Amino acid sequence: KVETKSAEVKQEVKKLNKYTSVFAPMSGKIVSLDQVNDDVFSKKIMGPGIAILPSDGKVYAPFDGVVNTVFPTKHAYGLTSTDGVETIIHIGLDTVNLEGKYFDAKVKNDQIVKKGDLLAEVDIKSLLKENYDIVTPVVITNSDQFIDVIETKDTEVQSGDELLKVFH
Repeated sequence: KVETKSAEVKQEVKKLNKYTSVFAPMSGKIVSLDQVNDDVFSKKIMGPGIAILPSDGKVYAPFDGVVNTVFPTKHAYGLTSTDGVETIIHIGLDTVNLEGKYFDAKVKNDQIVKKGDLLAEVDIKSLLKENYDIVTPVVITNSDQFIDVIETKDTEVQSGDELLKVFH
């Protein structure tokens, strides 16, 4: 009976070790979501995640999957990974008010993407000139379907570095 128990425990551990990596869509400094100056993100109303203070305006696919939503204002992108992790990348705060100015979407709704594909280019300098907060939350919007979401311990990331682990 001890062996059976051991096999069950190994099976549980294996389940816990199954996770999806969400890679950094942008390069920059890591900012904890609770430090983001918008309650929707800081109070994790949309879900857990992390934010990046970007060092440039290139936004890349954080995993292999599909683009569910390119917001008409091109400031936010909703994607689903091949194994069901739903993520929103929200470039800047209140940038919806710009109605697409300074944002160039490189993908469209329902487009299949591979990790590292260019999603958008953003004129970060112009956003800053107009006094927009460029912090970019990356949020797991269906986290209730997963065991846990663990953030990177790094303080800076390059696009393509592991940002979040979403445990199944």
